[in-house]
Amino acid sequence: MHTKSTKYIPIDKSIIEEGMVCQFNIFTPSKSKTEMHCFKESGLPITKTEKVIIDTEELLYVLESEHSKYEYMKTNLLGAQKIDVIQNISFEEQAGAIYSNASDILNNFFSNPETLAHYEASKEVVNDMVAAILNDNYTIKSLLSIATHDYYTHTHSINVAIYALSLGSFLKLPSQELSELGEAALLHDLGKSKIDSKIINKNGKLTDGEFEEMKKHPAFGYTIGLKLGIKNRKVLEGIRHHHEKMDGTGYPFKMQGKAIPYYARIIGLCDIFDALTSRRSYKEPMTSFEALLLIKTTMNAHVDATLLRKMIEMFR
Repeated sequence: MHTKSTKYIPIDKSIIEEGMVCQFNIFTPSKSKTEMHCFKESGLPITKTEKVIIDTEELLYVLESEHSKYEYMKTNLLGAQKIDVIQNISFEEQAGAIYSNASDILNNFFSNPETLAHYEASKEVVNDMVAAILNDNYTIKSLLSIATHDYYTHTHSINVAIYALSLGSFLKLPSQELSELGEAALLHDLGKSKIDSKIINKNGKLTDGEFEEMKKHPAFGYTIGLKLGIKNRKVLEGIRHHHEKMDGTGYPFKMQGKAIPYYARIIGLCDIFDALTSRRSYKEPMTSFEALLLIKTTMNAHVDATLLRKMIEMFR
């Protein structure tokens, strides 16, 4: 139960349909109009009974803090009317809504990694990210600005997808390749869902035994991808080989140089960059400049030098 002191914004209830999964909480006012009740929590499908109730309600509301999620969903449902809504939403708001939506979807996906519906939802996230990059108002700076610097497995995956797509755009990859790259980047750590959470969430350096267990996650991710029906070889290779290093010291196959698939080289570089620029319980985040300098001076043998140079140019 919430009081009116919390800011709520009315929404167009006509777009809420049976079976729809909204990434925001839906509220209805009490009979006295002095309190708000959470009618439907985010992430749960609207039932037939709930749809009947919605049709009888005068107004539905969302929290002001979640209004951008509603606007984003509305934008993607309006078809021919989409352009009118887009004109009223800044690129930063659209990007922020994409990130928030992606965070919810990836959190659910990592909890249930072999659920096809979650995979399909993740592909929509990638499509949205690619569409944002192809937007006339897009700038790399504006998209990079929404990446969070607090490290969690699912937010890390979103950040890596943002960096990979930004770099891919800077490299002028066509939209189809951006979609493939984005999917591989978003799912690159899906295999961590099969690793003991105590290892994943450990504060500090892993023991040799724990690291050996952690090294299994690219293979686990590849297997999950196959179970989900992913057939695109480039996507699967990006997931499986993102921890290979140019000098052959990576894993799981100790591949070298250009033998490492291209998407995996891009994702591997972005993976390192996000790890360095993210805040952990045991370390403060580096700035972009500090991270790129460290990669260039101490990890140059691990990453594709051409891609690193392009990333440095991109951040300039």
